[in-house]
Amino acid sequence: MNFLSPTSLLLFGLAIPIIALYILRLRRRREPVSTLMFWEELFRERQTTSLFQRLKHLLSLLLQLLFLALLVFAIARPQFAFITKSARQLVLIIDQSASMNAIEDEVEVEGLTRLASAKESALRTVDGLRFMDEMTVISSHTRPVIHIPFTNHQKSLREAIDAIQPTDISTNLEPAYDLAHAIAQTKPNPEIIIFSDFQSISEELLAKLNSKTEQDANTEKSDPEIKRRLIRMGEANDNVGITQFRVRKSLVNAFDYQTLLRVVNASETEKRFNVELYFDENLFDVRPYNLAPGESKSEIFSNFAFEGGKLKAVLDVQDALATDNTAYATLPKRDLIPVLLVTVENPFLQKALAVDEQIKLTVLTPTEYETDVLPVGVRSPNPYGQGKQPYQVVIFDRYSPPTLGDGNYMFIYPPAASPETANPELKFHIGGALETPIITDWERTHPILQHVHLENVQIGAAYQVTPPPTAQVLARSFESPVLFIDVTPNRKIVFAAINILESDLPLRIAFPVIIANTIQWFQQRSEIQEHHLRTGEVLKQRIESVDATLPPALEPETDSPPDPPKLAKITGPGDETWEIPIERDELLFDQTQRAGFYELKISEAVDATVEDAPPPTTSEPVEENSGTVWSVNLADETESHIGTDPAVEDMLEASVTSGGTALLRYPPWVYLVFLAVGLSVVEWFLYQRRRID
Repeated sequence: MNFLSPTSLLLFGLAIPIIALYILRLRRRREPVSTLMFWEELFRERQTTSLFQRLKHLLSLLLQLLFLALLVFAIARPQFAFITKSARQLVLIIDQSASMNAIEDEVEVEGLTRLASAKESALRTVDGLRFMDEMTVISSHTRPVIHIPFTNHQKSLREAIDAIQPTDISTNLEPAYDLAHAIAQTKPNPEIIIFSDFQSISEELLAKLNSKTEQDANTEKSDPEIKRRLIRMGEANDNVGITQFRVRKSLVNAFDYQTLLRVVNASETEKRFNVELYFDENLFDVRPYNLAPGESKSEIFSNFAFEGGKLKAVLDVQDALATDNTAYATLPKRDLIPVLLVTVENPFLQKALAVDEQIKLTVLTPTEYETDVLPVGVRSPNPYGQGKQPYQVVIFDRYSPPTLGDGNYMFIYPPAASPETANPELKFHIGGALETPIITDWERTHPILQHVHLENVQIGAAYQVTPPPTAQVLARSFESPVLFIDVTPNRKIVFAAINILESDLPLRIAFPVIIANTIQWFQQRSEIQEHHLRTGEVLKQRIESVDATLPPALEPETDSPPDPPKLAKITGPGDETWEIPIERDELLFDQTQRAGFYELKISEAVDATVEDAPPPTTSEPVEENSGTVWSVNLADETESHIGTDPAVEDMLEASVTSGGTALLRYPPWVYLVFLAVGLSVVEWFLYQRRRID
């Protein structure tokens, strides 16, 4: 035994005045009385009890000295070796994955989830801590989080446990157990307690839980034995869930979407329910489902709006887990493709482009192009037209521009230029006319020529052309290429050496198909840009800066003030908002723990220190865009099976943990103080109380 405050033992010196007070006798004084009869009788009674009186005074002295000793020892705060060696270091792992949101029918409180039950059990464990025990709290779904380091301060531990919030993320206890095991190895008497429903456990984690601590051959002392306790929360397995909800472009209609929905019955009974589909919170479709135990069903929904919006699938069913009864998807808005046609007159080409509803067509003559576009777009990455809106595709019909920037271009029978006036940016060379041109071979698998037949196409005028070395020939007239593509990092070119006005190609179905395929090949968007994430994944989005979209001719001067910093405002489920500064034109957001829609808006950060800046007018919007909507889903079939994994049945313990029954729950000095108070009460009853009476 040792003492934390050994200097307090000097207080034993107070025993000297206590003993002196008991030894000290009062000096009697003489008083005349009328008779001694009563005093003689009292004296005889006192003589018969004098021995008892002396013993009583001696017992009172001993009690007073013992009271002093207990108080002094309490102040000195004694420590016992057996108590120190029995101190425990508890590592609590609380599973906060999606399946822990399941509601048990057997719970006393209606609506109590497995996570709430786990937190209550953890709080009872905190109540059962002894004064020398320590505890740390870790929450887990796929990534462990330490909420509080080792401490015996129960108020802080309770606050840390209460701070654990539910999530919709899949279960993976192995990282949390590895972290807890690494922490426990540094403690002399560790114990790992896991509160979970154990609906999914990997073989690697199962092997770790069954393993025993092995002694290191290079050391004489083995690592401390780590005790493990697996506390199961909940036993329900009645659940139906959505395991997949994804969007793709329709294979038959370029303006429509197709949505794949997959539902699984993870319960042991047959389930009958409806699947409700909502588009922008309006009921869009309802379909009945009847699934046998363990059966799954996949179905495709279509006929959605072209404008895009929010799509939500809801299972009209009552089960233990509501998280997987709703799934979310975003239908992105398809912007029209701005296309510029530079031609003198070509009604066939204009009509082929005009019938495509995905194209926003602008037609200019070569003179208008050189007058209105080239002064702005000479150095631009994309040619600019009226309103400074970039054209994503430019088609030159029987015309060759004097200069060419980066972008997507289609040349149709451009005229040959002299060496003095030739554009050095164009790497192809035009030769003489072809005699009796006919298409003899073409690349049927290339995206531009898919679903196209070019047999017996009558061609009246075509010429020989030498494509650049990087080009790919798509169609030939014997050995002469008549259609090729050339792709460089900043420029894509499609070249046709045929005068379509002197052929029957515009009269064939193949002509509008080739034009439509070419536009789509320039866009390289065979699939839609889907803003879809799994719960727990990091949202990554590239934010284009203002300077990156402007041509060099319109770039700000070097001495101009820099653009104000960008700020991203994200609104998630439950109208929870986050404001995140954008660094290096990229947004990273990792708070996707709950399933639902996350709307992203970009605005300029306001500097509150600038006093001279005029206040923004109410007519100008603060945000720069209408927002990008991301859909975040659980969509995990394993998580929808909320029953306990049979592999851990033998290691599970009851979910009720006892609290407040531990021996030596408080430090020894507390017990010494209570004992001293008890002795004081005994001494008062034996001596002081009788004297008062």
